[in-house]
Amino acid sequence: MGELLDAIGILRETKNKWERRVPLVPAEVRGLIAAGIAVRIERSATRAIVDAEFAAAGATLVDDATDCRFIIGVKEVKTSQVRPGQTVMCFSHTIKGQAHNMPLLAHFMKERATLIDYEVIVDDAGVRQVAFGRYAGLAGAHETLWTLAHRLAALGQPSVLTGIKHAVEYHDLAEMVGHTRQLLTDLRKEGPAALTPFVVAVTGEGRVSHGALEYFDLVGAIPCTVSEAIALPTDSPDDRTLRVLHVKDAELFVTAGTRRFDFGAYLAHPERYLNVGAMYLPYCRTLVNGLYWDARFPRLLDDSTLRRMLRDHTLPVVLGDVACDIDGGIEWTVMATQNDEPAFVYDPATGRATVGVSGEGAAIMAVDNLPCALPRDASFDFSRALIPFVREFYEATYENGVAGLAPALQNAVVVAAGKLTPRHQGLARFLPDGGSSV
Repeated sequence: MGELLDAIGILRETKNKWERRVPLVPAEVRGLIAAGIAVRIERSATRAIVDAEFAAAGATLVDDATDCRFIIGVKEVKTSQVRPGQTVMCFSHTIKGQAHNMPLLAHFMKERATLIDYEVIVDDAGVRQVAFGRYAGLAGAHETLWTLAHRLAALGQPSVLTGIKHAVEYHDLAEMVGHTRQLLTDLRKEGPAALTPFVVAVTGEGRVSHGALEYFDLVGAIPCTVSEAIALPTDSPDDRTLRVLHVKDAELFVTAGTRRFDFGAYLAHPERYLNVGAMYLPYCRTLVNGLYWDARFPRLLDDSTLRRMLRDHTLPVVLGDVACDIDGGIEWTVMATQNDEPAFVYDPATGRATVGVSGEGAAIMAVDNLPCALPRDASFDFSRALIPFVREFYEATYENGVAGLAPALQNAVVVAAGKLTPRHQGLARFLPDGGSSV
């Protein structure tokens, strides 16, 4: 294949038709070039930031940038893109031992290449520094509102909110917010009784949830407390003001013997806690769920609770599962959806999920790659977060491990010159023969 070029190569994204993001934007590329680092970027007809913008920043446009010794992508690379001795930065989807990407991990080891994963770039306190969670929240809240409008229309109660477009149909966040804000203004003048009162509950306190709360603030929603949501009259057809109820962790998780919620204690022993989020939802028209979930954690809405609420007509019209954990925190999230078809209706009587907003059961929004819906804004934010680390990772050598990196950054290197790094040795158990054959 020849010797690798001493340059940074930026890959085009090809995972699916929605993936239009880029890890570094032209302004950051210009800065790298000014510092004497060559940058080659693969041409793309679909990327949200067009080739000409990168050319104007001084980057070299190429059809294939995998001849660079350091390449950067957003989603996981293909094995065919990884060359011997190369360093690659991406979301590799390997750090939890994901079975579908273990061949990719093994390939890095075989090629004596280096893998750096954005998901584990952290600060000294262990907090992630490079992430798209905010945009999952922004787009997820919007698609939940889209689903609500169209679900109500399918139930015979249309409103001006059906004029909302999918997030992918707007040029950027500003256009999406401006259009939605105007529609919500129009809704207050005339709308269905089903939106009286109009309260949206948001769960979680991470980037995703704060992105959702930011969206509702931008479109003009009014924050409200649990007490205020309960007290809102249900027979006031003139009040269709969007209100947002942020149900915080301390209000969601309860356990015996403690008076004050402690997140560290919850993470250490989640089996000791109950999630009581269902008690707030009868006062809400929709839910935007941003809670992280895995099998150790209590569900926000399990099957029995969902069945009871659906039967008693206390379930929100739409469940927006931005977290999108299949069979997870919301047990009826049985499938993931696409950015142009964000919803499905789950019928517990048949166990069937039908894409769309029509039919018997519960309407659920569950797009699994929401940041793609706002690719331009997401790319600019991600690039600003990433650029402080790029030169250190680019200039490091990995033949002797990660000792040359700052301690907080060492965790981001999953494979160094073909070897699992100390903090990721546990991945060996997911590889054939414990990784001894690669």
